[in-house]
Amino acid sequence: MIANKLCRIILMVFAVLLLASFTVSAGGKKEEAKPEVPEARPAEMLKEAPALTDLVKQGKLPALKERLPEEPLVVQPNKSIGQYGGTWHRAFLGVKDFHALGRLIYESVLRWPLDPSDPIQPGLAKEWKWAADGTELTLYFRKGLKWSDGAPFTVDDIIFWWEDIELDKNITPAPHGEWVIKGQPMKLEKVNDTTIKLKFAGPNGLAETVGLAFHGCQWPLGFERFGFFAPRHYLEQFHPKYNPKSDYLTFEEKVFNFNPELPVMYAWKVAKWEPGATEMIAERNPFYWKVDPEGKQLPYIDRIHYTLVESNEAINLLAIAGNLDMQHRRIDFSKYTLYQENAKAGNYHLLLWDKADASSVTLFPNQSYSDNKYRQLLQNLKFRQALSLCIDRDLINEVAFLGQAVPRTISVVRDSALFQKDIETYYAELDPQKARALLQEIGLTKDSDGFYTFPDGSRVELIIESTDAVSGASMDALEIITENLNAIGLKTVLETMSRDVYWPRATSNEVMIATWETDRGLVPMVDPIYQFPFDDRSWMGPTFGMWYKSGGKLGDEPPSHFKEVMNLYDQYKASVNPAEQLKIAREIVRRSTEGLFTVGTVGISPGLVVIKDNFHNVMEHHTSDWLVFTPGTQNPPQFWIEQ
Repeated sequence: MIANKLCRIILMVFAVLLLASFTVSAGGKKEEAKPEVPEARPAEMLKEAPALTDLVKQGKLPALKERLPEEPLVVQPNKSIGQYGGTWHRAFLGVKDFHALGRLIYESVLRWPLDPSDPIQPGLAKEWKWAADGTELTLYFRKGLKWSDGAPFTVDDIIFWWEDIELDKNITPAPHGEWVIKGQPMKLEKVNDTTIKLKFAGPNGLAETVGLAFHGCQWPLGFERFGFFAPRHYLEQFHPKYNPKSDYLTFEEKVFNFNPELPVMYAWKVAKWEPGATEMIAERNPFYWKVDPEGKQLPYIDRIHYTLVESNEAINLLAIAGNLDMQHRRIDFSKYTLYQENAKAGNYHLLLWDKADASSVTLFPNQSYSDNKYRQLLQNLKFRQALSLCIDRDLINEVAFLGQAVPRTISVVRDSALFQKDIETYYAELDPQKARALLQEIGLTKDSDGFYTFPDGSRVELIIESTDAVSGASMDALEIITENLNAIGLKTVLETMSRDVYWPRATSNEVMIATWETDRGLVPMVDPIYQFPFDDRSWMGPTFGMWYKSGGKLGDEPPSHFKEVMNLYDQYKASVNPAEQLKIAREIVRRSTEGLFTVGTVGISPGLVVIKDNFHNVMEHHTSDWLVFTPGTQNPPQFWIEQ
C-alpha cells in the first residue's frame, strides 16, 4: 500500500512546484505592513457610500455624523484605502452553514488582534479597566453607538442578554463558564448608558479572551449559543417575560441572525432570506460604527450575495469557474492544480493560509480507557513515546499533504504566542530501534509471530478509530500510521464509522485510540480540550475531563500528571495579568507536548483562498482558525472591490 501511495507523489510533483511560490518559509511568518493608524477625521470630513448619501437627501436616513458614534473605531486598511461599491459573491450550504456569514460579521466587545502575539484590542468597548483584585471589570463603550435600525446601543442591551437570555433556563440551560466564578454567576452594575461593571466572586482570567473577544458578539452567534448583548428594543416584544402572548419558539425565530428584521451591530445585515430560497443577500448597515483613516464610513462593499448550493463540490465548481469573489471556507486544497489551471481565465489568484491545526491527523491514546490493562499501558509515557517514534511523518507529509505540512508534535502552531521551538518536534523523529527499546523497558515482549505481548502473554492489540467523514488525506495518513505500528510489532487495526456513531463513542470513553485534528492551535486556552482532559471532548482521557469539568462529581479522578496541568489552568483562570497568564499557558503547552497527551503527526497544513483579481485588502499571511473567526480578525469591512 505504501508503495502505491509513493507512486502518487510523482504525479503530484507539478502541483508541489506550483505551490512552492506560495509556501511560507519554515522560519516563521511573512511580515505584514503595519503603518501607523491616524486619528479619525473631524465630522465635517466624514464620507459615506453614494447610495447612503442619496437616502440622506431623500430624508430616509439621518446625516452621517448623526449615525456614527462620537469616537468611531478607526480601521487601518491592510494595503490601501478602498472605493465604495460592488457585490461580494460567495456560496454556502444554507442556514446550518452559518459560519459562511458568521465569520464575516465578527463584531465583539473586545477583539482578537491581527497579530496573535499582540494584546486584546478595543471593539465596541473603547476601554476597559480591572479592579486591583481582578474581581471587577469596568467596560467603557463608545458614545453614540447605534443598531442597524438607528436605535441607540446601550448597556441595557447587555443587561437584557444577561438577565433575560443567559439566566433564563428556557433559553440557556446554564450560564457560560467564563461568567461563573466559584460557583457564583457574575453580577452587573449599570453606571450609565455607556459604562457597566462586571462583578465576580473571584479573579476572572477568562473574561477578556473567552468572554469578550470570543463570546462577546451579538447573541446568539448562529448555532453557537453564546454572545454578550442583544437588541432589547426589538426582542422584548417577543420574549414571554415581557409579552405573555409570545413563546420561546417565536423568540428564537426572531433572534436568529438570518431574520431580515433583526437589528444588528455588524457591517452587513441580512436583507433577503426565507426558507426555500436559493440565495441570501446581506446589505450594508448604514449605522455601522467604523471608519477608515480618511473618515470614510465602512464597509466599502455594498452587499454580500450568497448562492445556496448542495455540496462542497458545488462551491468549488463555482470558485474554479471564477464566480466567487473571495472565499476560504469549503475551498478544497486538493484541487489546487485545477484552480491554478483556471485562474487566468477566471480572473482570480490564490493564497495559502496556514491552518491553526497543530496536527492535521492526531492520535489520542485514551489514558482513561475502561480496560485496566490497556489503561495502564496508555498511561505509560514510554509507551506513548514509542508510539510516536514509530510514525513516518515525512511519508505522511508527502503522500497526504503534498509536502506542504510540517512534521511536528507540539500542540500549538508557530504563530501562537505559546509556540516554543525547542519542543516542536519532541519525539517526532522516525526511530523504530529506539521505539523497540522503550517497549522492552516497559516489559513488552514479542511472540512467535513478531507481535508484542503483555507480561501475561496476551497480545497487545491496538484499535485506532476514526470517522469516515474525514478527508482523503487524513485517511491516507491513518493507513500509513496503522502500517507503521504493525511493522514494528504492535498489532493495530483501523476502524472507521459514521460521525454520528464515532463521536458518542469517543466522548463516552469507549475508544482506545481516537483520531481527530488538533485545531485550536492559535489561542488554545480559549478551549483547551487538546492540552489536557478539559471535558469529554478531550479524548486523551474523557472520564478525567468529566471529572475536571464537574469539579470531581463525575468521571474518574485523573493521575498526577494530568492533575498538575489542571491546576495550572486553574491558576491561569484566576489571573488577570497578561504576562502571568502567558507564562502559565506556555507551561501548559510544554507539559502537554512533553507528556504526549496527544500524538501529533504533521500540522500547519495550508488552506486555500480564492480571490478575484479586483478584490483588495485580503492579508497574504494569516493563520486560519474559527476561534478568531477567520477572516473576521482582518476586518472584512475594509475589503473592497475595484469597479
